[in-house]
Amino acid sequence: MSMSGTSCVHHEDQAGDNTCRICGEAHCNACFHHGSGICHSCIYKGLILVLVIMVILSYVAWYAIL
Repeated sequence: MSMSGTSCVHHEDQAGDNTCRICGEAHCNACFHHGSGICHSCIYKGLILVLVIMVILSYVAWYAIL
């Protein structure tokens, strides 16, 4: 555990040194993308959301064409 007493949400034995900009949870280095400041869980959720929006927009475009 780290000095502050927080541990990683996904790995209890790892120190939660990084805080996600979206969910605000403490994450270890293995669960955190340092370039964006976002944890891997939030990145995956964001990608799924983008995929769903793309599918919906493609159906809307097909109905607009037909």
